Amino acid sequence: MKLSLSTGTLYIYPLRWIFRQASVAGFDGVELVINPEMILRGGGAVRRLAAEEGLDILSVHPTVVPLPGWRERHGGIGPTVRFALEAGAGIVVLHTPRSESLDQGEGLAFCQQVEAWQRRLAGAGLRLAVENKAVRTERERHYALTPLSRLRAFADDRDLGLVLDTTHAGTAGEDLLEARQMMDGRLVNVHLSDMGGWLPLARVPAVWKWVGQHRFPGAGNLALAALLADLRDHGYGGLLTLEINPFAARFWWPPAARRCLAHGAAWMRRAADAAHDRRGPSR
Repeated sequence: MKLSLSTGTLYIYPLRWIFRQASVAGFDGVELVINPEMILRGGGAVRRLAAEEGLDILSVHPTVVPLPGWRERHGGIGPTVRFALEAGAGIVVLHTPRSESLDQGEGLAFCQQVEAWQRRLAGAGLRLAVENKAVRTERERHYALTPLSRLRAFADDRDLGLVLDTTHAGTAGEDLLEARQMMDGRLVNVHLSDMGGWLPLARVPAVWKWVGQHRFPGAGNLALAALLADLRDHGYGGLLTLEINPFAARFWWPPAARRCLAHGAAWMRRAADAAHDRRGPSR
């Protein structure tokens, strides 16, 4: 497994600072979450900046803020894919459409974009990978690609990779080991974070939305250590990406954020090593 850090964890910080802290903490590379600095620099310059800090650009994630021209559901897949090609990434993360049908509207547009880019990327060394959907409302449960079985079938039909987001699986009530098994053979990235556990004011919806999900591994109730053991046992060699919310990373104080990244990388390696020691070498 390659350890990766999502730059979205510290979205407001300069890229060089994020890259340097990720390198010092022991991450192998980063998942770029598109932000204004990346757009201004361009993919090639961002790749060189990461290389100066000893990191690889492992994957690219769409913007999480409404940047004009880059919003995933408003034509932003194309610019994101082109940026990933320039940055030398191996994976572009895509999110499933907010649609109950793939035959019309947003669902159809998503399918058409995916299929068009799959043809254009043949032989380019960049893989499109679709992430499992979070379920926070009853309506989201009925979206066409929310059930993991349908997501898997969609990926099989179009030869796509799959991304397992542990918090998203938790919101959907999915068992992490069963989710990993469902994605077996197509899993290329795991977005690692926790959810639940004790929080002050946890019953306040805004508190839960911002800090109750995508928590530091081990702070919540998800079986993350068991998942890492399972991944190791099954010879998983893809990305393991720390994707925690900025509050979990203590973003407001740089020394605290620096320590958080170091602890995150150490937790990930320790959990993987414990799984290896307990169960023996990968099969």
